[in-house]
Amino acid sequence: MDFRGRPAAIAALLAASGIGLACSRAAPPDPRPNVLLITVDTLRADRLGTYGQSLATSPRIDAWAAGAVVFERALAASASTAPSHASIMTSRYPREHSIGTNNGGTRLTGSPKTLAERFQAAGYATGAFVGNVMLQPRTGFDRGFDVFDGELLQSESNRDDVFERIARDTTQRALAWLHAQRDRPVFLWVHYQDPHGPYLPPQTPTPRLRAAPRAHETPLPVLASDSGYGGIPAYQAIFGLALPSDYESRYAEEVLYADAWIGTLLDAVAAHASGREAVVLLTADHGESLGEDGHWFAHGHSSLPHLAHVPLILRAPGLLPGRRGETVHHVDIAPTLLALAGLAPDENASGVDLGALLGTPPQSLPKRYVFTDIGSEVSAYHDAGLVRVTGVEEPLKPTEERGTGATPLWLQYRWQPGAAWELDRSPQRRPRELEIYLEGAVPESRTPSLELDTIERLRALGYGVPE
Repeated sequence: MDFRGRPAAIAALLAASGIGLACSRAAPPDPRPNVLLITVDTLRADRLGTYGQSLATSPRIDAWAAGAVVFERALAASASTAPSHASIMTSRYPREHSIGTNNGGTRLTGSPKTLAERFQAAGYATGAFVGNVMLQPRTGFDRGFDVFDGELLQSESNRDDVFERIARDTTQRALAWLHAQRDRPVFLWVHYQDPHGPYLPPQTPTPRLRAAPRAHETPLPVLASDSGYGGIPAYQAIFGLALPSDYESRYAEEVLYADAWIGTLLDAVAAHASGREAVVLLTADHGESLGEDGHWFAHGHSSLPHLAHVPLILRAPGLLPGRRGETVHHVDIAPTLLALAGLAPDENASGVDLGALLGTPPQSLPKRYVFTDIGSEVSAYHDAGLVRVTGVEEPLKPTEERGTGATPLWLQYRWQPGAAWELDRSPQRRPRELEIYLEGAVPESRTPSLELDTIERLRALGYGVPE
């Protein structure tokens, strides 16, 4: 039977077969919850309905989030896939783990233990299903997983040698593994490559969602590179489309496509035949530029909020749904999931357990800065705004705001209502916490000999793989 593009058909089949019927479930003798971590590639928070998007991009996520805790100001560790996921899995900032800020050519080493290793050591069945080439076993992201499925069989439309896996296929693999687990609690990580570009949603060739045209918008040129500065990245080009709103519409459709399959996964976890309660956390690795700083349909180049502000939605037994305005971060994910599962904390974690913030009586988060780090630039976020330093490791191309990049340039910004921010020209602050962070980088760990075709594939993606 072909379930192409039909997540509801899978859910119906599972229900008809008796898998996951709530009325047939009995409470397990082992009360530990199942834990699901969903990471979505290249998903801006403001492109979900629950974060203010007016287009109907995320009906399934929005409905689920209505019974969850929505963190309105969550920040990513980086603007690239591998560093952010390493921070999610270790509760360490990029300069504190062996991936570093590098998005190609480094790997997670044996210390600290990953989230999966901690769940595995506690007797959990652990499974991972990922759709991005940067999260393959050679980078160490398979550590702690009984099953790690990163098989990428589909090439991108503009690059035959760049492979990925779409939401339908990832979900079907994850469901097959999930429904085979009955005796032990599970820790399941599912990574969705959609809505990473090119923005060609598999579900429909014609967008059902149309972004409003921008005022006085004009066609963008297609660039020879994938930088996105001043035009459409080469790998993002869609024949016949050149207006910014055309690509924003396609991006919205990609979000909607992923949303449908995420909904199918959420249904299956909630109705799992083990009868266990579920802890579920959804986030993204980073956002996407939609014209900010002159960049279009690209990421990796900035630590500002359009790339750093990500969704973070948590649903767990005993947590009252609601919205929170505190500044939270990727490094808080591992401590939170461990605590909600009743497992021992990592005493050296850089993040905090967000469950304590949501308990009775609620506790306040410690006053702190959290960091978004892309290597040459770091932003330190706090509840009132952010402080950004550029030219940290290498000179940046001159721009009106960044300066020449010959020496580090410090700038500060204020949060405005909603997710907006503006340059703050009041007397400058240089947080000592940020200076200490910049001074404390651990050595990166290089991946063992990459095959030539893998190197070329990663460079084609725009990743800075060392020679």
